[in-house]
Amino acid sequence: MSRTAVIVAGELSGEMHAARLVAAVGASAGIAWSGIGGALLAEAGVDIIHDYRDISITGVSEAFGKARHIWTAYRAIRQRLVEGRPDLLVLVDFPGFNLRVAALAKRLSIPTVYFIPPQVWAWRSGRIKQIKKRVDLVLCILPFEEALYRRHGVPVRYVGHPFPHTVKPLYAKEEFFKRLGIESGGAVVTVMPGSRQNEVKRHLPVLGRVVDRLRSETGRLTVLLPVAESLDEGCFAPFLEDRPFIIPVRGLPHDCLAHADAAVVASGSATLEAAVLGVPAVVVYKVSYFSYLIARMVVRVRHISLPNVIAGHEVYPEFVQALDAEKIVRRVLSMINNDRPAVRKEMEDVRKSLVLPGRDPYDVAAGEILRLIGQEA
Repeated sequence: MSRTAVIVAGELSGEMHAARLVAAVGASAGIAWSGIGGALLAEAGVDIIHDYRDISITGVSEAFGKARHIWTAYRAIRQRLVEGRPDLLVLVDFPGFNLRVAALAKRLSIPTVYFIPPQVWAWRSGRIKQIKKRVDLVLCILPFEEALYRRHGVPVRYVGHPFPHTVKPLYAKEEFFKRLGIESGGAVVTVMPGSRQNEVKRHLPVLGRVVDRLRSETGRLTVLLPVAESLDEGCFAPFLEDRPFIIPVRGLPHDCLAHADAAVVASGSATLEAAVLGVPAVVVYKVSYFSYLIARMVVRVRHISLPNVIAGHEVYPEFVQALDAEKIVRRVLSMINNDRPAVRKEMEDVRKSLVLPGRDPYDVAAGEILRLIGQEA
């Protein structure tokens, strides 16, 4: 019997997971997918009813500028749920938007799965009550989340983290460098300012000062700039101007990380990618002043990057809001010259903690979804 399902991803990292989850469920399940996403979900066979790039945001104040787009996206998904009455709703991360969608689905008696749930252990712990009321099954990817949700009576399954399975370079270092025309001998630093335009806009000015200072300190420096699929290279024009040592690279972020001596990474999923690849990294993050003040009041964890949260202490130095270029440069140089072996050891421990032995996370998640809607996994 043919089934219908709606999936909602509100940013690039979530869409990547969503596309792999749809693929793991497979065509043989006979499910017709639609939802909010982009090119990756479209390639996976999902009928896109709204492009996520219109609603991808960070911070509280940033939401105001996209309020019209967010409302348009919500109306589109509401119409699909009300008129289509799908057999399943799958939400992927993006909690501010997705929990509203979950409330609507609950009123319509549509079974709802939350894959990669909100980080209630870090902030806005009250959301766990909303999840308990609105979501039929949580599929979590961090090892410590399962016990937390169980304590609150939320149906949950830990499926393992996808990154140890998916985050791998495509090329060997020598081949990668050859393709980019990088000569051996100089330092290679990868800079990842974020996958959203507002992140890039806030981070690039200080990152420009960082790479210029690193260039003067190291003599020979190559900077790799992975360009997220969600971004146009034009937004990097000020960063690239008069800096021929920066190489923009599209489509190979894991190679850029794996083969670098160190990285400067905006807080987000890329920090965990760096950890899985064993790359020494410095974490930066800046939001609007208003968003920062709110975060200071509600965030309950000492660290903002997942590798440090999982490790339980700071392995990757973090610079939040006060982005001092000189201090960042000092930590990057220390990573390159002194700290690399110790950091790699710590990050290998982090990687091992994310693995569910012998199981692919997307396959485990797909099996749980099929069971929920009454099909054999």
